[in-house]
Formats: sequence, structure tokens, C-alpha cells
Amino acid sequence: MKRVVRPSSNGEKPSPSLQSSGANSGTINVKADSVSVRMYAHGFGDCFLLTFLSNDNPVYRMLIDCGMLTGDSDRLRTVINHIKDTCGGHLNLVVQTHQHKDHISGFNLRDKKDKLLWDDIEVDNVWLAWTENTGGNGDELAIQLMQKQEQKKRALAKALQLYNTAIHQADHKKMLNKEYLGSDYYAAQQRYASALQQILGFFDIDEKEVASLGANGGELGLTMKDAMGYFIQRSKEKGSPDISFWNPGDLADAKVTGLPGIKFYFLGPPKDYDKLRVMEDAQHIEMYLTEMGLSDNFYMALTNHPDDEDDEALSPFHRRYKWHAGDVDEEQLKDPANVWNLRHAKEHDWRGIETDWLHNAGALALNLDSYTNNTSLVIAIELEGSNKVLLFPADAQIGNWLSWTEPVADKPNEPKIKWQVEKGGKKETVTASDLLARTVFYKVGHHASHNATARKHGLELMTSEDLVAMIPVDEAVAKKQGKKGWKMPADDLYQRLQEKTKSRIIRLDKGSLLAGDNKDLAMGVRPSRQQLDAFNSCFSESDIIITTDEGNRRPLFFEYLVKG
Repeated sequence: MKRVVRPSSNGEKPSPSLQSSGANSGTINVKADSVSVRMYAHGFGDCFLLTFLSNDNPVYRMLIDCGMLTGDSDRLRTVINHIKDTCGGHLNLVVQTHQHKDHISGFNLRDKKDKLLWDDIEVDNVWLAWTENTGGNGDELAIQLMQKQEQKKRALAKALQLYNTAIHQADHKKMLNKEYLGSDYYAAQQRYASALQQILGFFDIDEKEVASLGANGGELGLTMKDAMGYFIQRSKEKGSPDISFWNPGDLADAKVTGLPGIKFYFLGPPKDYDKLRVMEDAQHIEMYLTEMGLSDNFYMALTNHPDDEDDEALSPFHRRYKWHAGDVDEEQLKDPANVWNLRHAKEHDWRGIETDWLHNAGALALNLDSYTNNTSLVIAIELEGSNKVLLFPADAQIGNWLSWTEPVADKPNEPKIKWQVEKGGKKETVTASDLLARTVFYKVGHHASHNATARKHGLELMTSEDLVAMIPVDEAVAKKQGKKGWKMPADDLYQRLQEKTKSRIIRLDKGSLLAGDNKDLAMGVRPSRQQLDAFNSCFSESDIIITTDEGNRRPLFFEYLVKG
């Protein structure tokens, strides 16, 4: 873990509802014994407010993410203002898990007077993954990865710009009109372009930025970069909050947080480029191994760095096949069989691959999106008094999950990641498998998509009979995304979650699955009467009602209490 700022107390008084805490404010003098988890139901996105309690009194408040992918941003403004009122304008800790719009867009949201809403909320500490440590004295690998990602974003935007230009030409439409089912093919091309744009939308790169890419040459998705860097910039300007970057295997206990009774274990993202590139795996739920090779090659086909040996090694074309106007002399121009003339002669238009080869942009888009998910900061929170664990994996995909339990080479029973902690005056070794076995609350990754919850190395290791799941999924919004809609929650995963939790699931769009008489639940996924009563005693919802873009009415938030 690296802290880039550790300011002294700024002299401001903490929220009257909480005791002083955090690096800016000293140490809490009471031990937290339970935690309530509030999931805001504003739309397709993550926003979780955790309140740590001591004898039912709030002593520490932590926010994990604050974003929304699409929809009326006024609902997200309502959420931020509600958080402000709830915490008395003061949060002990904010966690930004990764740079996707549905997780961080709220940190860049302004009111009607163009003032940033978060400027009015005091924050003591902000936690980010090591992958975000890209400042002047930052993490070397993080800086390299950031540069690669920026290049890939620009390549994808360039590919979409070229693709849109190609398919919207009058000659292209005219040609397709003459072909059998040409109109269907044209419609498919438009859907493909739309799907690429939606991936860029996660980085808040809109159609205007794509269309003007070649002209302005400026940064892409600047609003999301500003959102992710909001607290870092605020810390530089005002001396707070305290910014920390965390590595897998790090631990934050009371010595770090000032909060007795709670330990924070950091599991991911892996500090291993190969693991970050593993998006899917055949051993897990609907997952298939997909490396970045194809998209790397595609990126190279869109760029021109002839003097860069590393880029040359990735290029899909050998150097001798790359022709530029300045490379062709007069004698070559006179030769009709010369490669340059064959390529540029009007009668050889059929040789063009401007549209067809750009279809590989899909591979780049999916890997770019999945890679960013894999950089998610993953935190397991332990209530020391009861050994109960809450797992928040953000949108971590399989490479991230696999790294938590990966063994040391030639030592299959010894995991690389482990923690030495003191419990009851004795030193103990804690592993990720141990934390998963004690997990009683699981924030389901990536809106319960098929590729963000590991089976063998994830859900099947969660063996507690008290397991409860929260899913930040808006199924109606998901169905409108992509070419055919996103299947969220994924059927197989959702079924297994119901089995593991006995349907003790809280969804952003539906609330508790156990509301009502439960007659529609299969016998194998019904809780016992004791489990049902215990769950219901810990579940609550807001009496503030919001209306979605689809016209659905639901509570502003759902909340679950994990008792110690």
C-alpha cells in the first residue's frame, strides 16, 4: 500500500452523529460490532453506503462507489444529497473501485449552479487500487498499463470512426441495396456500431468525441478521468482527503483506519499483467479463455509506430508490407502491378478491407471493457468479534478472482496471498479461501453477469449457511444494452445464488426476493422459517420512492444489517 498524502488534521469538526475517526481525525475509542449495508436503487450502477455500528450507534461511515451508466442523472443527485444528509456531511472513507461510469460518474456530478456536489461532503480517506497510482512518482506497472489502456481506447474510438464513415457512405448503401438481404446486413452494421459505442460509453466517450477524434487529438473520456481523479486533485489543493493505493495482500486494521473491531483485507487487483488479461476461463460459469493477442494486433493495425520494436512485434503486418506514399518512387508508380497502384487504383476497389477488417474492433472493445473490470479493487471486510466477512469484488473478472487463491509455484497448498494477523493474542494466518468460507454477505460482481463470479475459486468456496447476496442489477436497463441486450442476472449464476443463499437475495430493481408468501420459489431455494425470520429482521428499505426512466416506482435504497 502506498499513501500519497497524509495531511494533518484540518481543524474541522467531524459529523455530530459520528465519533472522530480516520487518519485525519484520530482514533475511534469504541469497537464496531456490526455493519449495515445500504444499496442505493437509483439505476444501473453501484453505490453502497456502509455504516459501522457499536451497540447500534454509528461510529464510522464508508462509501463504495457512486455511479450510474445511463438514465436521469437527477436520481443520482438525489442519492448524493441523501448520503450527505445521512452522514451529516462527513464520510470517514470513500472507495473508488475502478474507472467505469456505472461506478464513479457521481464523483463528477454538478448541481444546477455548476458546483460539484461532492465539494460539500467532508471525506477523511479515499482508497484506490494500485492500478490508479499513475502520478509522477506512481507505480511503474500502473503507469505502463494506463498508457496501454489510453492507446486502446483511442484505437477503439478510431476504429468506430472509420467504421461509421465506411457504412454511412452513399456508395456503400447503394451497393447493399443491390444485394440480397442487403438491408438486413446494413441494419446489422448499425447495431454493431451501436454496440461499440456502448462499450466506449463505460468510459464516458460519446458519439461527438468519436466523430471529432481525428480533428482535435485531445483526451478521450475526460469526465471519467476527472471523476476518478476528483479526490486526488482535491487532496492536492486542500490537503485532504488522505489518498491510499492498495496492493493484493495488504491489510488495513485499526492502526490504519482508527476503527477497532474491523479488518479490511485487499485481495485484488492482481499485480500481474498476465492475470489482469485473463477475462474468462472454461472452468467457471460460462467462461472461456480469451487473451488480448487479437485486440493487441488490431490496435497495432490502427496505429503507426514503425520505430517501436515492441509495437512492431505486435503488428499484424510485417514491416515490408507497410507502404506509405513517400516510400513509392516514380518508377514504382509507373508499374501497374506495383502494390501501391493495386491498392489505390479505382478498378481494384474490391480489394479494400476498410469495413470487413474493422469488425475485429469487437474483440478490442470487449477486452478493453473486461480488462478495466479486472482492475477492480476487491475488499473483504471482517467483523473481528464474530469472524463474519463481507465481500465487495466490484466488477472483478476471472483473472482477478483466480489470483486470490493462486498457490506458490511448486507448493500447491500454499497460497501466494495470505495475511498474518493477531486474534485473541495469538498470531494466525488468514487466506482468501478462509475469508470466502466465512463470507456472510456477498455484493455480487458486475451486476450478476456471467463472467464476474468465479465458481470453483469463488462462489463454491462461500460455504456459510448465513450467506446473503446483494445484486446491483436493473434488469430492464440491461435488456436495452448491446446488440441483443445484456442478460443480467445470468440464469445459471442466479440459480446458484438462490441455492447458496436460500433466496436471501436483495436486488436493486426488486428488493428482497423473500417479500410476500414465497410460493413461487422452488423448495430447494426456500429458507427455513428461522432463516426467513432472521433475514427479515435485518432487511429494510427506504420510505422515499423514486421513479425510473421506465416508469417503475421503487424505494431509494435497500439495506441489510450484518450483526456481529
